[in-house]
Amino acid sequence: MFLFFPFAFKRQVASFVMAVFCLFISATALLAQPLPDLPAITLDGFEPEIKEQVQKALQQVQAKPRDAEANGWLGMTLHTYEQYEWAVPCYQRAHLLAPTEFRWAYYLGIVQATLGQQNEAASSLKAALQQDSKHLPAQLRLADALLAAGKLSESQQFYEIVLKRNSNVAQAYYGLGRILAASKPAEATRQYRKAIELFPDYGAAHYALGLALRDQGQTAEAQEHLARSQQLKLSRPTLEDPLIISLAEMNAGASKHLKRGAMLEREGKLAESIAEHEQALELNPWYIQAHINLISLYGRTDQFEKAVEHYQAVVAINPDLPEIYYNYGVLLVGKERYQEAEQAFKRCLDLNPYYAEAHHNYAVMIEQAGRLDEAAKHYRKAIENNPGYRSAHFFLGRILVYQEKLPEAIQQFQQTLTPVDAETARYAYALGATYARAGDRQKSIAYLREAQKHATAFGQKELLAAIERDLQTLEGK
Repeated sequence: MFLFFPFAFKRQVASFVMAVFCLFISATALLAQPLPDLPAITLDGFEPEIKEQVQKALQQVQAKPRDAEANGWLGMTLHTYEQYEWAVPCYQRAHLLAPTEFRWAYYLGIVQATLGQQNEAASSLKAALQQDSKHLPAQLRLADALLAAGKLSESQQFYEIVLKRNSNVAQAYYGLGRILAASKPAEATRQYRKAIELFPDYGAAHYALGLALRDQGQTAEAQEHLARSQQLKLSRPTLEDPLIISLAEMNAGASKHLKRGAMLEREGKLAESIAEHEQALELNPWYIQAHINLISLYGRTDQFEKAVEHYQAVVAINPDLPEIYYNYGVLLVGKERYQEAEQAFKRCLDLNPYYAEAHHNYAVMIEQAGRLDEAAKHYRKAIENNPGYRSAHFFLGRILVYQEKLPEAIQQFQQTLTPVDAETARYAYALGATYARAGDRQKSIAYLREAQKHATAFGQKELLAAIERDLQTLEGK
């Protein structure tokens, strides 16, 4: 018996059959593709717990090389221990074997972005969103990757998609601000303010807003945000992401101790922080960041010999990391070994000429040696790389006063007055004294009064006495 269908219905059936056929062909083609080779993983240097974990995941892939879950799990294991280059081919294999599985394309995009492969990351994240178009963290990561790749228009579209779904995502407002900064500075400023309104401790947004305000001539408020950004360098909002939590939960061993040690250091619990760092090194004696952190921690607890031990240990592992020499320089300053400290900061700058703190500290050392022009150059470099660096503005201002460049010195001191803290009285006093030297008695008195107020508030009796003596002289009392 033959069934007859209307022509339109036949056409719909044909279209459906063709779509299914194309999907089948596409999936078959994916499965037929050769997989990337597994990475040549070397387990030397891994702490025992992690070595066992990686070895087990690798063995599962070797037993089932075309199993997507096994390949993806190996990628996750390597990812959680920051072995990103090894994780990439594992995730690629998993994605090819299970192209409709969101996780593998998503993790692949995250790792590629971390490695700076922004175009590849964007492609992977788009593939992930084809499987789950409403995944907010993936949309945000895609917008970030497109921005980093210079695809501003497309990036803006995805930030706006994120905000349509959730108007409280501070990172999206920050991203929009970065896109609009060059073409629409006033609108960029508005976006940065919204990001900070949603997350007041957003360090990067404070910095971007400070630069935008400075360019618009709003120097006082700009300085406040730039100073705030330095206090909040590592603070940024996060989106709840169960897949990232799953990665973190896989992490075992030394990295957990390091993270716990960093948290304890922020809380001022230095002895407990040292203990956690030492436990990390018991598990992995080659853990570079633990050695670097212990140089500073032992220095701050006046255990100089211990600090030197860790400096020597980390130099033996990798002598080309700038932070090693910066921390060691700070340690040497604490022991008043200034010439050695100068060499340490210089070595840091040889490795990283954009290290603002190293420029500042190197300048302090060479200023003590009377090399004022060279010191001024490095203070300027510190400010160039960190516009809100109050101490660099202050020390540069002092040199300019000595060189009788008073208008420029005044400009530098004006950059030091916010935020208000225990240093503000000293900075305002320097500004007032410079105005007096420049012959502006009225402004001198005004800033000395401000210095007096702050010195009183912070109980700085000796400084207060000096300020009051100068005020009496200026006011003719």
